Amino acid sequence: MSKIDKRFTILFSDEELMLLKHNANLRGMSVGELVRVSVQNEITHKSIADKLRALQKIYELGNQSSI
Repeated sequence: MSKIDKRFTILFSDEELMLLKHNANLRGMSVGELVRVSVQNEITHKSIADKLRALQKIYELGNQSSI
């Protein structure tokens, strides 16, 4: 994992912060770690979705060809 040395300010409502703290406690991690992991997961999932769309396009092209 890369060095964590950059800061980013995010504003949360009281309700959002309460949910973050609760979920972080359930997982045995800090709120900051939960936010970092959540961001990483969101980016990864989008990348996987993009890959699946590309594979679908390749599959469709293969079905259209006479090879």
